[in-house]
Amino acid sequence: MNTASSTLPRLRVALVEDDRTEAERATRALRDLGHEVEWYSNGVEFMTEVRDARHDLFLLDWALPDSEGITLINWIHRTVGRRAPIIIFSRFDDDARVVEALAAGADDYITKPTSPSVLVARISAISRRFQTNAQPALVLEHGVYRLDGGSRQVTRDGNSVDLQPKEFDLVWYLFEHRDRLLRREEILAAVWGGDKPTSARTLDTHLYGVRRKLMFAEHGYRVSNVYREGYRLERVQPGVESLD
Repeated sequence: MNTASSTLPRLRVALVEDDRTEAERATRALRDLGHEVEWYSNGVEFMTEVRDARHDLFLLDWALPDSEGITLINWIHRTVGRRAPIIIFSRFDDDARVVEALAAGADDYITKPTSPSVLVARISAISRRFQTNAQPALVLEHGVYRLDGGSRQVTRDGNSVDLQPKEFDLVWYLFEHRDRLLRREEILAAVWGGDKPTSARTLDTHLYGVRRKLMFAEHGYRVSNVYREGYRLERVQPGVESLD
């Protein structure tokens, strides 16, 4: 195992894994080689704590109790940056999931359980070949809306919409997960991170602001409030009120 990582500098690894046994095995293998590992047991905890940290590698389990590893990939690219490789670490070994993970932006896919030596070798290989050159910024396009992750600009029918930083992050997360029910705590972690808002109404206030600025109702979108569950951005007939 030492040969596989002998040419690599010490890595700071973010491991998102809800299975303690798997997490401890991976952590032990990496720490034995001098790497630093920070373990997060779910997606919300990860998004809350890592946005200001600098990691050299992200190792994400596919199936998490509150999300999926592949849903964290774009969040990492947009919030943390593309300076470190991302590996999906999963029990699923079917080709469809591998293709889905790679298409979502993962740099590699490792099926578990795997031996510590294979895990370390794969991590070493992806770290060596990972290019640190700047990559194109993410762009989301939904109907009349275009979100540019590089300039952090939103346009509607080609016209720029003036959004505050948190409003942009909120709109991005809603469109990135369109039609999916998002729990309040998940949105707060993705948009505000560890800097949690002091008012419970902050999220509602921001949602009210962005739906008016982007004119969701006029362009066939609605942010549905699912009682005690969360929110969902979805397509509707134009003219339908945006927030239930």
